[in-house]
This record gives sequence, C-alpha cells and structure tokens, in this order.
Amino acid sequence: MNDKLRITNETGRNAFTLIELLVVIAIIAILASLLLPALSKAKIKGQQANCLSNLKQLQLCYAMYADDNREVLPLNHAVPTASLADSWVVGDAKRDTSTTNIEQGVLFKYNRSVAIYRCPGDRSQTIPSGGKSFPRTRSYAIDYALSGDGARLTKASQISNPAPTGKSVFWDEQEDSIDNGGFGIAPRRDPSWWNLPASRHNKSGVLSFMDGHAEGWRWRGTSVLKFLTYGQSAPRTDPDLRRVQDTTPFDF
Repeated sequence: MNDKLRITNETGRNAFTLIELLVVIAIIAILASLLLPALSKAKIKGQQANCLSNLKQLQLCYAMYADDNREVLPLNHAVPTASLADSWVVGDAKRDTSTTNIEQGVLFKYNRSVAIYRCPGDRSQTIPSGGKSFPRTRSYAIDYALSGDGARLTKASQISNPAPTGKSVFWDEQEDSIDNGGFGIAPRRDPSWWNLPASRHNKSGVLSFMDGHAEGWRWRGTSVLKFLTYGQSAPRTDPDLRRVQDTTPFDF
C-alpha cells in the first residue's frame, strides 16, 4: 500500500499529493512576490503617463484661450485659499466636493472633461464637512507669475525669460499644498517653497510648459519629499528649489 498522503477527486482516483500541492502553492507565492513590484512600477508609470496627458490637454486649452483673446492669458486671480471668478479655475481644491468650480473656470469650454484636472495618482480627500470627505476634483495649479494678482506676465508675447520651452505653466501640486489655482514659486532671492510640487509618481512630479510640452521630473534633493510647509526654507544644497525657480522669471 502506498503510504503517501494523497488528495483524491470525486471518482476516487489519485490526484496531487499534499506535498505536491504545497510545492505548487509555494511556487505561486514566490512568483507573486517577484511580479508584484513590477506590476506596481508599471501602475506608477501608467499614472504618470496619464498625468502628462492631462497637463498636455490643459496646456492646449490654455493656448487656445490666449489665441481667442489676443494673447491675453487666463486670469489666475486668487485669495490665499481660493481662486476667484473669471480665473482659469474657481474655488479651493481642499474643499470643493463637486466639479462645479472647475466648470466655472474660463478654460473648461475648451475641453469639457473634468477628469483632466485630477492626477490619477492623487488619492487625497476633501476637508471633512458634516463628517464626510470626498475624493478631490483637482490636482493642478498654474504658476502665479502668469496673470496672478499683480503679476506682470499677462500676455503670451511677454514670455521670453525663460523662453516658452522653459517657462512652466501647470504644476501637479502636492496634496497638502494645493488650495487655490495658483502655484507660488519664490523668486531666486528667497530660498523657500511657497507651494510644493507633487512627488507621487515614484518621487517624481509633472509640469507643463508654455510651448505645449509636459515633463516628468524626478526630484533629486530631499526638501520636496519631506512635505515641507508653506514658506519653509530648502537646504542650501538642495537642487530642486532652484530647478523649479528656473522655470519662472527672476523676479516679478
């Protein structure tokens, strides 16, 4: 008599031994452990590609608005925590529980998809109201030097230093930083973060440029990744703040 423990099927015929079954399960577990990191990286890459696509579409809307308005750029009018009427977007990303404020922005008529205003990797929720929170509707903001309150860059023809190929427009903004539609970049004399770019794509952020292209930037220093607060200084040796500052005028 075969003294091996066997699992039999309904007909009574021998199937796998218990040891064989355990070996198969172990192999599946090992393969899963090898594949899951690769799948996770592929998911992050896919989200970054989607985020880049969003910003390219928003950048096209931005250019179309300027073309329709004699090169005048969309307003980026805001108070500290909300964008105001007639701006490219309205409201506060931390509190908006619907897409109404996106639809009231002057860019919405050029592309009526609210999905392009939100990074697919952004899992942040709105500030609780009445005990409830909702997925946020917006992840992006525009450099406040572009038609922000008091900004001197109000027309596309004024973009020269940096040139359109290097002048940032839309930024994927870090979830604790974003509120109104403006992305504040400190002038070079000020070594601090006014707003923080996002780093949710494997320590990378996404931004668009005046000439229409978009890029993913992997952060090389540490200050972005530490989720600093408003106005907090970056280390003197950190290259990321200067890299961001290079995408906007020296002063404004």
